[in-house]
Amino acid sequence: MKKIYDISMSLENDMLIYPKDIPYERQMQRSFAKGDSSNVSCFTSTAHLGTHVDSPLHYVKDGYGVEAMPLDQLVGPADVLDCTGHASVTAKLIEPMLKDDTQRVLFKTDNSLDLKKNPKGPFNRAFVFVSGCAAKLCLERGIKSVAIDYLSIDESGNPAKSAHHILLENNIAIIEGVLLADIEPGRYFLSCLPLKMVGADGAPARAVLIEM
Repeated sequence: MKKIYDISMSLENDMLIYPKDIPYERQMQRSFAKGDSSNVSCFTSTAHLGTHVDSPLHYVKDGYGVEAMPLDQLVGPADVLDCTGHASVTAKLIEPMLKDDTQRVLFKTDNSLDLKKNPKGPFNRAFVFVSGCAAKLCLERGIKSVAIDYLSIDESGNPAKSAHHILLENNIAIIEGVLLADIEPGRYFLSCLPLKMVGADGAPARAVLIEM
């Protein structure tokens, strides 16, 4: 059997979140400990929680929500590109790594080591981001989805025509918060399915890479 790598962040109280987002909190509505006949949890959080997918509606006023995203953007062959040692993911950096048949990309950066060492934070405001030129290159190359190993694909401040804008305005899926510290660069089969939340600008997802 081919090896399956779970690249999803665990959801737990006090987990790392993007600044000012509503934190994840799970409580027990019913529990055996209280004498109930079953355990039932409830939780609150931002939709952009842990490993999650951004739909066009996140940055496009008339964009579609998560439930309308084409699943072939998020399921299929994907290339993990080694971008470690760089402050940002640029077109110059990734162009030599892109193959003619690359459809989905996951950028492995120094963020991966940071998340492995500090899974609950603090939030690193100097995280490695995807530049606008890299996003434009992905658009030009017909890439269906782009993943980054931190909670945002953009530099702090989300400048105009940032990666978020360029990708989502062209209906390219964005996956954020993937864990790639233990993943070797190369081609895998990606499965990243967000919760089917109607009209949502984003949704948590369970993401895995399968050896090909």
